[in-house]
Amino acid sequence: MAAMVALATAARADVITVQSAKDNTLYESADGSLSSGAGDGMFIGKTANAEIRRALVKFDLTAIPPGSTINSVTMTVYMNRTRAGNRPATLHRVSADWGEGPSSFPGNGGAGSMSEPGDATWRHRFYNTTLWTTPGGDFASTPSATTTIGSGIGSYSWSSTASLAADVQQWVNFPATNFGWLIKGDETASSTAKRLATREIATPSQRPTLVVNFTPPPDAGACCFTLGNCTLLPASLCAAQGGTFSGIGTTCTPNPCPQPTGACCLPNLDCVTLTQADCTAVNGIYQGNFFPCSPGLCSIPTGACCFANGTCQVLREADCLSGGGIYRGNNVACSASLCPIVLTPFVDPLPLPNVAVPTSGFPGGAASYTIAAREITKVLHRDLPPTRLWGYDGQYPGPTIEAFRNQQVNVTWVNDLRDATGALRQHHYLPVDMCLHGPMQEGDSPRLVTHLHGGHVEAASDGFPESTILPGESSFAYRYTNTQLPATLWYHDHALGITRLNVYMGLGGFYLIRDAIENGLGLPSGAYEVPLLLQDKSFNPDGSLKYPAMWHEHFFGDFTLVNGKVWPFLNVHRGKYRFRIANGAGSRTYRLALSNGATFHAVGTDGGLLPAPVPLTEITLMPGERADIVVDFAPYAPGTMIDFINSAPAPFPGEPGVGVLPNVMRFIVQSNTGATSPLPASLRAITPIPESSAARTREFVLQRLPGTCPTTRWLINGKEWDEITEFVHLDTNEIWSFINRSDQSHPMHLHLVQFQILDRQPFEIVSGQVVPSGPRVPPPAHEAGWKDTVDCPPLQITRIIARFTQYRGTFAYHCHILEHEDGEMMRQFVTTCYVNCDLSTGSPLLTANDFQCFLNAFAAGSMYANCDGSTGTPALTANDFQCFLSKFAAGCP
Repeated sequence: MAAMVALATAARADVITVQSAKDNTLYESADGSLSSGAGDGMFIGKTANAEIRRALVKFDLTAIPPGSTINSVTMTVYMNRTRAGNRPATLHRVSADWGEGPSSFPGNGGAGSMSEPGDATWRHRFYNTTLWTTPGGDFASTPSATTTIGSGIGSYSWSSTASLAADVQQWVNFPATNFGWLIKGDETASSTAKRLATREIATPSQRPTLVVNFTPPPDAGACCFTLGNCTLLPASLCAAQGGTFSGIGTTCTPNPCPQPTGACCLPNLDCVTLTQADCTAVNGIYQGNFFPCSPGLCSIPTGACCFANGTCQVLREADCLSGGGIYRGNNVACSASLCPIVLTPFVDPLPLPNVAVPTSGFPGGAASYTIAAREITKVLHRDLPPTRLWGYDGQYPGPTIEAFRNQQVNVTWVNDLRDATGALRQHHYLPVDMCLHGPMQEGDSPRLVTHLHGGHVEAASDGFPESTILPGESSFAYRYTNTQLPATLWYHDHALGITRLNVYMGLGGFYLIRDAIENGLGLPSGAYEVPLLLQDKSFNPDGSLKYPAMWHEHFFGDFTLVNGKVWPFLNVHRGKYRFRIANGAGSRTYRLALSNGATFHAVGTDGGLLPAPVPLTEITLMPGERADIVVDFAPYAPGTMIDFINSAPAPFPGEPGVGVLPNVMRFIVQSNTGATSPLPASLRAITPIPESSAARTREFVLQRLPGTCPTTRWLINGKEWDEITEFVHLDTNEIWSFINRSDQSHPMHLHLVQFQILDRQPFEIVSGQVVPSGPRVPPPAHEAGWKDTVDCPPLQITRIIARFTQYRGTFAYHCHILEHEDGEMMRQFVTTCYVNCDLSTGSPLLTANDFQCFLNAFAAGSMYANCDGSTGTPALTANDFQCFLSKFAAGCP
């Protein structure tokens, strides 16, 4: 019997406790594409995105004898995640049958998973054949019971009511009507969602339970069946069902029924006939009820044997163990997911990227490069077979481009991707989801375009996502003028709809800008300046990259790689090291710390040095972010081992410990003395951009919305890539406010500019509206520098301020979770030399209409933003008129 049953007698009243027989979540979606039949959580209430969640739960009541009288009923659930306080939760009797399919959500589960056949969904009782009469479920509108679920993790119950008892009474009398209850949370406001444990949760005490107190019919007693199970039944029903009646008033606790026996193979390979419990007690292997002993039955069994490289073989246990495998059990078959790859950490030395070699000029000065993306194989861990990758200049990571401030670097990017036969690639190495913007138009071709992340560059050289090149093609010479502060930049692929695939294949590398001022600060340099590119990957047993064929909103690999090695080590001298760290992962956030808890110093952010070193014990980097830190190994004795560790959940911020890859790399202290100069007290002054100088404030709502292809999408202001609504006047400052109405952080990245973080402010959703719930909080000291990628936490407003200068054209801004970016969480802004006089945004270029508008405004003496960008006088002057004439005549250069 599926239910777990416990019976007791007291004055002819019995109590049964059963765990749920099936449970699921109805995720509000127009097409019924979401479910979580096999997930270990079910959800009620409303999410931060104002999406409704409803839970379904059913209990098997067949252990209660027909004709019993239900006295009382209590249902209990375990709530294990919420951001909301006390909220009502109601039980409603379901009026139609529903399914529990194999779908299982990733991460925290609030977003659900793709529906599988047989799942209950918002539209379907059984996906995708049978519909509810009403989307959201068919159930009684009047609740059978109500309780309050608070913010504290733990158990919550619906105590017995007449309606609750009546529901169970009906199901006992008429079992065919038992479709269980629907649990509704608070659906009147957003951010009220609560997660409840399901029957799949690992801890049995947290599973949904139903306690029923009932009085069996007067003539009922224990009825024993062939398999040793016991049910209370009247004598006539017991006989009709093939059971043996034990007598009126007898009970099933303790179980009075004789237990079946079968062949039991003992450790010495003898075979004896025992009950299953007795067989287990003597460490035997039970062959099955009524299974007879026979010659050769207990010969040495075999089963699945898992090896560290992820391969599986069917072996005898002794042979498996002697070969270094892990035996999964007798008669257990090998399957694709049975054997995870196990790798030993810290056995490979940290590789250091090569410095790119120019075709003319010299590294660290004005130079020209030709860099080709090629398909390569590389061993990424001592115990892995070679992995096929894509690398700039045939290297993973790509070579580091050394540049100097105000000295131009030109790079011609070449797509030289070839398959194993040497022919130019016609198709991508990884499966391509054709549903996404980009592949839908271009197919699965291995298109590439390179973006200098953090670079202040012209639009034509920015790596526009649609300006891709195919194998055998080259770009023009991208012009990087380096008219910006020295900083740790990185370059990577940016092809529309397949960025996540191309970067996962290995297309990324460092780009370091320096100047004389920074070189004179005495920061660790040479061998004591080490770039660290962090990424996560998963592997198949043959060493090939593992990545899902269809788009998922996140991908989290099983291993962290640093500079292309899984969990490497670095021998360090006793002194200071400057580590330039870039998070090049697709979805994974890293919260980095030293394993001994030691303090290190942040000296720079995405866009360059901080005003002064900032002492830290941990630092968080979302995808695309960089950190420039100094670690001092001088205090440690030779032989000391200190690990770089990660504690960030996945997805982020998530739940502590969930989805964490703790190992990053290891430092092993040597006896040599290294860089011992003290850190300078000050680094580079940063002048805050006054908030009052902003010509405009823009708001960007970040949220997950239903779609058609794919069925769910992450969007900015509900709009897609092709919808351009942001036209920005060059030589002005703007405030951009990112309003994150989701339950996870988004690293928002702007091309063209470096910006400053103003503040972050929590909010609540009240009647669908964003209402601030706390003060604006300025960024911590290690974020108070120049940034191009900013962590926008859930249910917070993150404000940045930027100055848009020099380059006119179309640029991208997007979430740097690459799975989100490819899933439409990327849009465009256009910079213009002057905003249209009539305030229209249909075209960024000046027209005759704008000229006439300006003439009229000037003649009327009206107030209009000064053409030369000054803000001292709001009224137009002759200088403004001449400025506008010059810009118009020049065609808005």
